[in-house]
Amino acid sequence: MSGLEMLSWSFWSPETRQPQEWRAAPGHTASLAPSAVTDHAIPPAHRRRMSALAKMAVQVALEATADAGADYLVFCSQHGELPRTRELLATIVNGGELSPMSFSQSVHNTSAGLYTIIKQSQVPTTSLAAGASSFAYGWIEAETYLEHHPSRRVLLVSYDEVLPSEYRAYSREEQRSYALALLLATAGGGGITIELTPARVEERLPMAPLFAAWAQSREPELTITAGGQGWVWRRVGT
Repeated sequence: MSGLEMLSWSFWSPETRQPQEWRAAPGHTASLAPSAVTDHAIPPAHRRRMSALAKMAVQVALEATADAGADYLVFCSQHGELPRTRELLATIVNGGELSPMSFSQSVHNTSAGLYTIIKQSQVPTTSLAAGASSFAYGWIEAETYLEHHPSRRVLLVSYDEVLPSEYRAYSREEQRSYALALLLATAGGGGITIELTPARVEERLPMAPLFAAWAQSREPELTITAGGQGWVWRRVGT
């Protein structure tokens, strides 16, 4: 299988927009208000209604595809719109009425849907959740599509937000908010491949920002164990 190349990328976190600086930055573990997210690429009419998570995902997706469109979209998030879902559950417990808008934007494909509306895109879209390895499975989804359509491009977006306090005890991961978008294509030569590898020590930081930092480095490979599964990305020919 041919490797993939990154035609463009965009990264955002509360700490930094540079993936190489992200690991060492002090973690911003508080839940984000929508106003805290950089959102200049999002039209105001949509911006006002979006959660912090949706803003992160859609902002980086729009930036990564500013100069070239995608033929297939893969949005992957481990937890999705959990803070908004928590608010809906609290409303039910308190005997209140659910907001139709809040309910419609609590589903896992909220960010993907908002992106397609803003871009007026009708291309196929997948919203994926696969635990701590969601980014790796999103990469496989993109790789599989490009194996069958080698002349096309895939937008891969990986994003998550700090969990609400009630749920943090059930997660083994360090809580960090981030969003990463990659515009991927089949590499003419070289590129990046992914393979399974035996599990090692579990990585507590989210996978996607670590991949982004590695992709900007010259290291030949990146190995991460997440959710009990080992993954290795390699640069073809190195």
